[in-house]
Amino acid sequence: MRTLSITAVIGVCAALMPVVAPATVLAQSASPETEMQQEMRHRRVIVRPAVPPEQVERDAEHAAAEIQRQRDDAAARELTRPTQRAPQVDQDLKGGIQTRNLNNAVRR
Repeated sequence: MRTLSITAVIGVCAALMPVVAPATVLAQSASPETEMQQEMRHRRVIVRPAVPPEQVERDAEHAAAEIQRQRDDAAARELTRPTQRAPQVDQDLKGGIQTRNLNNAVRR
């Protein structure tokens, strides 16, 4: 019985081999492009048009002016920023120090 089933499986595989083999060969075959054509397609170089020197100079001047404007704005913000109060005048800090001193005095 077992020999019959193994023989049947081998027979089916042998019968299907001519049908499956060409499909496998076709799937593995190279595309119609040659290898050199594929390399040329992958190595395309993108050449951008040259930028006129006048535009480059304008852009550089604009960037320099923008940087200078940002520096001026930062300096103006620094000058107009309110001064920080000394921590000793803060009510919360005073209260905390007084509470700590009272607790230290009570422990003694």
